[in-house]
Amino acid sequence: MSMIEILLRSIVSFIGLVIWARIIGKKLLSHLTFFDFVAGVTFGSIGGNLIFNKSISLFPGIIALSMFSILVLLSDYISLKSFMGRKILDSEPQVIINNGQIIMENMKRARLTIDELLMLLRKKDVFYMDEIEFAFFETDGSISILKKTNNMLITRVDMHIQSKSRGIPQACIIDGKIIEKNLKNIQKNTKWIEAVLKSRNIQLEQVLLAQIDQQDHVSLNLKTNNN
Repeated sequence: MSMIEILLRSIVSFIGLVIWARIIGKKLLSHLTFFDFVAGVTFGSIGGNLIFNKSISLFPGIIALSMFSILVLLSDYISLKSFMGRKILDSEPQVIINNGQIIMENMKRARLTIDELLMLLRKKDVFYMDEIEFAFFETDGSISILKKTNNMLITRVDMHIQSKSRGIPQACIIDGKIIEKNLKNIQKNTKWIEAVLKSRNIQLEQVLLAQIDQQDHVSLNLKTNNN
């Protein structure tokens, strides 16, 4: 293929991928299920072939990409509307630990070994089986755990301690530059953040990231010699 043809294919494929990726949404990126994972890989493979495989004409390739994307959308619609369709396309979580006991039948259905189960538990910071009440093997290959009551962490609710929400943080300084738009979102201005920096004897150029919560608390990350 000539350089011009490669550039043309790249541009058209890029536009097609962006359009359909926006329409399909973020499920292909998050790989919520095995089907989403396979669809995401196939989606990228079609785009790659459109660019480099000269045996595939550009127009039929775009049609194939569009058709595959429509089928993915159709499968999502079926999953939303049909319980049986959802079970076929997305499968369902498996209970692998019930009342602290491993359910070997469901372990076999999930093709999960004891060693793999222990690995997944360690990733959840659980090292002892007797801490677990229930565990589910989710459709994306992860594990969800409900610990026994005695092994749960104490929360503020348990101790009857009330605390205000910090809300969504606003990044007011990034890489030494004040983000005025974010300051306006919380009814602050440049003079206010400059006064905060002055009170802490910090220069604006030293700040890598500054965030403000709804309680006006400012957290600062300063640049290091490596930044």
